[in-house]
Amino acid sequence: MTHEARITRIEAELAIRNLIARYGMAADCGDISTALDCHTKDAVYIVSNPNAGRREHSADLELKGHGAIADMLGSDMHQSLLPDCAHTAGPLMVDITGKTASATGYSRVYHGQRLMRVAVNHWALRKEDGQWKIARRESRVTGENAAQDLLRKHLNLTIKPQHSN
Repeated sequence: MTHEARITRIEAELAIRNLIARYGMAADCGDISTALDCHTKDAVYIVSNPNAGRREHSADLELKGHGAIADMLGSDMHQSLLPDCAHTAGPLMVDITGKTASATGYSRVYHGQRLMRVAVNHWALRKEDGQWKIARRESRVTGENAAQDLLRKHLNLTIKPQHSN
């Protein structure tokens, strides 16, 4: 890989990491417009047990497109967390192939000083008009078989084994 190609890849990875952080911060301060700007118009967002941490279990949530994501962020359930909320992501493993990328890692949601949710996430990203956007996010609560499946499925996509001579 050329020096220029390495720099381009590093810049893309940094942009993706910042995009994921920006989305969480926008969700935390109720900035729905910025949160939507982080996604493609046709983004799909799957969240297992969105009530995890509220001592109740709920069915998986599947959102398709900006309208559904905006409705979720504006919902009473999400708004009840604000302004005392923090969405954090990482560590993340990022893999970039041209104008598509994936990131796999953990996320946490805090409400007040209490950890509400820990999940495994897989993000599919696409570069549109020079900007990275979230095209799909799947978030599975740790402890679920589906969370382990996400880890296993995506672990080998981003970790390239180093062979010694």
